[in-house]
Parts: sequence; C-alpha cells; structure tokens
Amino acid sequence: MKLEEAQMQKEWEVSKESVEEGSSASDEALSALLEEGEGAEQDAERRVRQLGSRLAQLDALNVGGMLAAATESGGAGAALAHRLDGGLRAGAALAQRLARLDHLARAAPHAAHARSGAARADANARALLAELDAIYSWLEPPALRDLDALQEPTLTTAEGRAATLKAAAALRHALRAEPAQPPHRRRLAAVRERLRRLARTKDQMAAALARHLNNALIHLGNEAAHDARPRRHHAELLPYAPFMKWLKDMDEKAYDGLLKVYTSTWARVLEREVRAAGEAARGALLAAPDHAVDHILDQVLSLVESLCNAEQDFCTQFFFLDVDVKSEGSDGERSEGGGEGRVRQGAESRRLMAELFPSVEQELVALVGHVERHDAYGAMRALACVGRRVLGAEGGAAGGAAGEARWARAALAAAAVAAKRGADRAVADRLAALPDAVKQAARRPKCGVLSFVSELEELSGACEQIFAGSGRRADVERWYVMLGGAMVRAVALAEHPRTPRPVLQLENYHRLQAALAALRLPALDALRRECRQRYTEALRSYVTQYFGRPLEKLTQFFEGVAEAVASGVREDEVCYRAAFSKHELRRVLAMYPAPEVRKSLHRLYRTVEKHLSEEGGLLQVVWRAMQEEFIAQHVALQARVAACYPAAGLALPLSTDDILDAFSDIARQH
Repeated sequence: MKLEEAQMQKEWEVSKESVEEGSSASDEALSALLEEGEGAEQDAERRVRQLGSRLAQLDALNVGGMLAAATESGGAGAALAHRLDGGLRAGAALAQRLARLDHLARAAPHAAHARSGAARADANARALLAELDAIYSWLEPPALRDLDALQEPTLTTAEGRAATLKAAAALRHALRAEPAQPPHRRRLAAVRERLRRLARTKDQMAAALARHLNNALIHLGNEAAHDARPRRHHAELLPYAPFMKWLKDMDEKAYDGLLKVYTSTWARVLEREVRAAGEAARGALLAAPDHAVDHILDQVLSLVESLCNAEQDFCTQFFFLDVDVKSEGSDGERSEGGGEGRVRQGAESRRLMAELFPSVEQELVALVGHVERHDAYGAMRALACVGRRVLGAEGGAAGGAAGEARWARAALAAAAVAAKRGADRAVADRLAALPDAVKQAARRPKCGVLSFVSELEELSGACEQIFAGSGRRADVERWYVMLGGAMVRAVALAEHPRTPRPVLQLENYHRLQAALAALRLPALDALRRECRQRYTEALRSYVTQYFGRPLEKLTQFFEGVAEAVASGVREDEVCYRAAFSKHELRRVLAMYPAPEVRKSLHRLYRTVEKHLSEEGGLLQVVWRAMQEEFIAQHVALQARVAACYPAAGLALPLSTDDILDAFSDIARQH
C-alpha cells in the first residue's frame, strides 16, 4: 500500500512539472501573439477572434495532456478521461452553436435596415404616384386637354354648346378647387404655370361667351318689333342659361354687362307693348257701355300680368336670379330648400323687373283714372276688377309657384291702391255733397225724399253688382256705414220752408231704413234701428201736431170731468155739477154732428196730402196712423161718457164703425 502511494506521488510530481512546462510554453505563445497584434489596433475584433481560437487550442492541449497522464495511470483515470472527452465534444458543439448564433445576431441589424429602406422607397414611390394622379385629375381632366380649342367655343349647334359647357364646367371645377388644395401642391412651379394658363383660358372663354350672347340679345331685340310670335326670344335664349350661370360665377363683370344689355334692349319693347294695350283700352272705353268696362279693364290686366309673369320666369331661369351660384356644388344644379345657396328672396328679380317695366304702374294707374272719369262708379269697378286679379295672383303664388314672389302682384297692387283711393274719393265727394242736396230740395214745392237717399239706393245696387265676386267687402261695408251715418245726421238737421220737419224726417228716415235693410249687412244693423226709431218718432210727432183733437170742445169738456174725478168726485156724481151736467154735455155733442166730423176729416186728409210727397209713398201710412189716433180718442171719450153718464142715453156723434167707414171712404175718394 505504501509502495503504491509513493509511486503515485512520484507520478504527480512528474505531471506537475510537465504542466508547469506546458504552462510556461503557453505563456510564451500568448506573449508572442500579443506582441504580434500590438501594431494593428484598428482590427481589434479580428484579433479577439484569433485569441479565442488560440486559447481554445491551448486548452485542448492542456486537457489532452491531462487525459494522457490519466490514461497511463489506468483504472479510474481512464474512466475520467472518457468522460472528459465526451464533455469536450459537447463543449465544442456548444461553442460552434454559440458562434453561429453570434454570427446571426451580428448580421440581423443589417438585414432590418435593408428591409426598411426598400419599404420606404416603395412607399415614397406610391405616394409620389398618388400625388401626381391627384394633380393630373385636378388640372388635366379630359375636357381640358386642348386649351387652345376652348378659346373660341362653338355655340351655334347643340353639340358645340354641350362640349363647351362640359369644358366650362371642368375649367370652373379646376379653378374653384385651388383653395382646397394643400399648400405644398400649390407651390409647385408646374402647378402654378398650369393655373395661370387656365385663368387665361377662363378669361378668353368668358369674353367669347359674352360676345356671342351680346350679339344674340341685340339681334332678337331688333326682331321683336316685327315678330308676330310673342316671347320668341325666351325659347331661343334658354339653351344659353347654363353659360349665363357660369359667367355669373366666373366673370361677374361680363354677367352684369349682359344683364344691362338685356334690360336696355327689352325694356323699350315691353314698354311699347304695355302702352299700346293701354291706348287700345282707353279707345274702347269711349264707346263702350258701363257694363263692358269690367271686360275691357280685365283684358288689359290679364295681358300685363301674363307679360310680367312670363318675363319674370324667363329672367329667373336665364340669369339665375336670387341664387348664390358661388356656394353651390360643381354639378351646376340649382340649390333647393333655401339656406346657404339663397340670397334674400326675390331681391334680384324685383330689381330687374322694375328696370324692364319702368312705366307699367303708371300706365295701369292712368287707365284706372280714365275708367274713373268715364263712369260714375268707375273707381268701384276698377277696384273690384284689380282686386280679383291681386287675390288671384296671391293664390297662384302660394300654390303653383311655390311661394315665389310675383312682381306683377306689385304692379297690380299699385293699380288697386289707385282704384281704392278713387273709390274713397268718390265716397268723400258724395259726403261733401249732402248739404247741397238739402239746399236743392228747399227749392221744390215739397221736400220729399232727399236726392242723396236715392243716390245711396243706386250706389248700393251698383256696388252689390260690381263686388259680387270680389273680396273687397270690407271696403264696401265701410262706405255704407260712412254714407248711412252721414245721411242720418243730415236728415236730422235738414229743413224745408213748405214741408213740416216731421214729414221731412219720416219720409227720408223711412226710405233710408228701407235701403239699409235691403242690404242685409250686420254692420248696418245699428244704423237701420236708429232710422226706424227716428221714423217712428217723426210719425208720432206729425200725427200729434196736425191731427190734434178733431172733437176739441168735447175733449176739453171731458178733461174737466177727469180733473173733477181726480179731485175726489165720484164719476156717477159728476153729472150733478153744473159745468158737467147732462144738459151741458148735450150742448157740446150738438156742436159735432156726423156730417161736420166727416168734413173735418176731409180737410185733414187734404192737409196731409199737401204735406206728403208721392215719392215718399207714406200717405196711406200716415192716414192710417191718424185713423188709429182718432179711434183711440173716440174710445177714451166713449168710455168716459159711459162711466160718468150711465143712464143718460148720451152717445158720441160717430161710432167706431162710422169712423172706420169715414176714413176708408175718404181714402178711396182721393
């Protein structure tokens, strides 16, 4: 055992010496390697790899020496050598794999940079292509490929107009789209040059369009005086309406110039046509009867209204009035619904129509004045006729024209105002003539019915016929109230030198009340009741004043009897007083024999007949009122005789039946 331990110790020392010798050799090799790499510091990474390789070789030599020593010793050393050899192979494989992974890790950053650079180049190419496509679509549409051909467009044919309109729309879209483009795109020199060329083309196209349309407007205006077809220029100019819209958007100066040319050219034509219609109507009115006035005036109003409406419709469509074309879309359609695309409703069309028809209102007002002078009720006829037209225009505008303002309504309204003023003036003249009518009646033997009452009946009949289908009932009723109230006051103040005032009032109030009642208007009910009351009061006053008491002394006798009874004397004892005795009553009754009473009634009838007029037609009414008054007095006296002288056998000279017969006989005789 000790022999084996000594042998192993010897072997260990030998191996230690060999290891130390190997280590010193390795150190010398390492020093030589470092000395070789001192001059090449710039390739440090390569030197590191070389050092690693040398180190691995030295380790392998070292391990190999150790394995050889262990193998020589046998037994456990061989087993250890075998295991170390396996571990060395595994370490070599692991080192190889690590080296490969290290190589991949070092190469990966360069591959990522290569891939991102290619993607960026592709993205830039695509963005550039999209930008060029956008610029091309904006500034190089098919319609704008040949700008030289657009400078002199062909407008005489439908195909030429369609091509020109397509190019004009594309040109408008290209120029209007500039503010919406990004700044970097607008800064491109080629883009700026293209926009300048498009702007020059726009100016040249606008000049060509304006020149062609100007010549067309003047030519059609010159032919209008000899052309039998009305509104021919509307059909010939409407195909150019899209170009007028384009000019309004792209060249307002040219648009305004064409608008002035149209106004100056056609204002003379339209004024001549309106004036000719007015002169023809005035000539026809000179020989026309009163009932034909409405028809003649309505013809002129119909012509003026249709003329104005047709011209307004055309101008609105052709000149795109009351439409803000700059805020519309590029499709060229009229904006609907009103909002952003609309300016103040009707302002442009009203202004243009006023320039086209500067004298139409004056012509209509002059015609209304002529009708007013031609007929006593001419102003009323004109008001009714124009009023129907105005109301008809309002209904048509509210329904058929979607609420758009009609300038013709303004012209008709001016004529209606003139007619209304004329009608009010006619009524005012009648009111001012009331005192003159009373003065004229004073020159007649009998006052009778005042002339203004008859005129009211005539006026009401004419107005009811004139305004039967009109909407001016408020004006008519206002005139009735004014005239009726003034007439009631005039009758109350009227006097006549030979006609009793009660007779004057009862005849005129009766006739006035009948005229107002015939109209059957609620607005006149108060006046009608007032006339009825004043008539009743005047009738009572006249009967009381002129009929009086035909049995005067007999009436005075029984008034004394009534006073005695009132003082406390019993009715059956009154006859015992000397002043009221039966003998005294017989004496008074003898003063009124039946024939004498009849004669007095005849005289009374002649007096009433002298006072009342035939036109009043109230003689029988007044005579009946006197009959009723006489019977009432007779009944009262008869009752007093029966109460105070019951058994005296006394009676009035006439019975009630005798009185009725007497009044009837007198009425039949006269």
